[in-house]
Amino acid sequence: MGKSNGHQTGFLARLLRNQAGNTMAIVAAAIIPLAALIGGGLDMGRSYMARARIQQACDAAALAGRRAMTTSSMTDSDKAEAKKFFDFNFPQGTFQTASFTPVIQSKPGETTTVQVTAATTIPTTVMKMFGYSTLALSVTCESRFDIGNTDVMLVLDTTGSMAYSISDGNGGTTTRLAALKQAVKDFYDTLGAGSDSTGRIRYGFMPYSSTVNVGYQLPSTALVGGRSGETWTYNSRRMTYYNNTALTTSTCYRKYNNNNCRTTLATAESDSGNTRTQSQCYNWGNTAATLSGSAPNTITKVTYTPETYNGVSPVPSSGSTARSCVRRETTTTHNSGYVAGTGWSELKLEYGDYDIPVSAYIAGSSIANPTYYVSTPNDVDGEPVPATVTWSGCIEERSTDSTITATTSTASVPDNAHDLNIDEAPTDTDTRWRPHWPEVEFTRAGAYLNDATRISGGWNACPSQSRRLASYASRSSTPAGMTSSFNAYVDGLIAVGGTYHDIGMLWGARFLSPTGIFASDNASAPNGFNISRHIVFMTDGDMSAYQSVYGAYGYQVLDGRVAATNTNDTGLTAIHNQRLQMLCNAVKGKKITVWVIGFRNQSEGDIQTPLQGCASSSNHWTMAYTAASLSQKFRDIAKNIGGLRLSQ
Repeated sequence: MGKSNGHQTGFLARLLRNQAGNTMAIVAAAIIPLAALIGGGLDMGRSYMARARIQQACDAAALAGRRAMTTSSMTDSDKAEAKKFFDFNFPQGTFQTASFTPVIQSKPGETTTVQVTAATTIPTTVMKMFGYSTLALSVTCESRFDIGNTDVMLVLDTTGSMAYSISDGNGGTTTRLAALKQAVKDFYDTLGAGSDSTGRIRYGFMPYSSTVNVGYQLPSTALVGGRSGETWTYNSRRMTYYNNTALTTSTCYRKYNNNNCRTTLATAESDSGNTRTQSQCYNWGNTAATLSGSAPNTITKVTYTPETYNGVSPVPSSGSTARSCVRRETTTTHNSGYVAGTGWSELKLEYGDYDIPVSAYIAGSSIANPTYYVSTPNDVDGEPVPATVTWSGCIEERSTDSTITATTSTASVPDNAHDLNIDEAPTDTDTRWRPHWPEVEFTRAGAYLNDATRISGGWNACPSQSRRLASYASRSSTPAGMTSSFNAYVDGLIAVGGTYHDIGMLWGARFLSPTGIFASDNASAPNGFNISRHIVFMTDGDMSAYQSVYGAYGYQVLDGRVAATNTNDTGLTAIHNQRLQMLCNAVKGKKITVWVIGFRNQSEGDIQTPLQGCASSSNHWTMAYTAASLSQKFRDIAKNIGGLRLSQ
């Protein structure tokens, strides 16, 4: 057989059949999309990093702006503070972003919330080859106080020293009371109005001095006098009257110029030779009655009657002929005794402990002062005693334990110290409160305890009326059941009286407690959430108790309710400080947070240790030495109570 010659394959055919060359073509075709994918990832990564940093700056600005706020909406100063924090966390040009200005404002429709928005662009690197030269970045954030339900009792020292001047912190001066009023308003502006549905805020007020004005906030059944005809004992005065029954009565007749006594008119000697006019005889016979002896012993009263003139009996009402005259003297001896309003005539004023009806007094209308007498309208020093009185609303505390000393344990309140028991119900005379009634109080020497000098000196005072917890939609709105707005109430506070911290703390706790006499108001909130309770206690002075003060515990030097009547002022102050510590422990035991602010000139030093120890911790008490710093302290407390948080 012959050989066969093979056909030689061409280059292109061989290339077509050879798969080893495909990779090169595929790689070449994929270079462009791979570059776009990798470059896009790089650019997106840079944009994510930039956006995270902007968000961080936004959050910081929102928090700083809300913390800086002291009014119900942002001011330019607040916005500047917020922007400072934004710029610190994201300086312009970071990540080559375009220049931009964040928008910082109060959120529309919810002005207490701070809203920050920012928008800018970041340049691309690889992606610009595909027509994307920049990527857009934007963030939004909000900040508000997350308050839940919050009840705040503002226990405020409104004693006489609050009228003193203090630095305003800006080179000038103001009064301490004026500074306090502004600080309280700043507190409201910082914490806000709240909402019953999302987080209720209520404010209450307890101004105090040597007592508190709480009587009109209490049901009448909580007061002595709430039942008709009830009395309370005061250091007072009363008029002693003659007893109606005379023991002996005798009669004597005397002629004008002769002291000889005659038992009958017939034997009375004539006055011939010593003639008198009819007017002289009449006036001589009408000489004022004389008294001898003293109550409650035998009293002798001698009365004088014009008897004859020129032999005519009785002395005629007219006539001028000079003649003789005779008068009759009637001497009556009585056993004197107190028979109010039924005796023949007033005898003398007595001073002591007397039971006085109080039911009409606590009703709040003007009533006749039971210690006012037309014949003796002034006290022994000439100070006028008012004819009518109206109860201001201040109280005397319920019964206490006078054996508490400056070293008594403060771990618990003694069982019979009803005054220190925050929640005990008023059921009897010992546990009910009594009206503070300065217009009927007198010393044993007859000095009136409510004269202007004693009031201005702080020895007797009734501070501004307290106010129970209420929600205020704004500082200028008046809540239901109240008579005035937040602003009007605060502006009406007055400075008067001495410094008894324990009475202020006690009643601040009573108005706040969820288990006491106001439990129906305080136990729960409409939205069902838990309630955070706070006392903000402000004072410009240390505890100062005095024997001669008439206050919540009566007139100490005579009543001796807190300690023996011979306890000096230093000892009395130490006892009241110990009682304060008992109260503070009881208050904190009820899970009430206590904030304490001292306010005075720096040269006066800090407030005393007992009051510092009343605060919930060392972080809950502070000192302010100017009006500006006092406002800042109140704002700081409001911010801590509120709980600043990001809401978006």
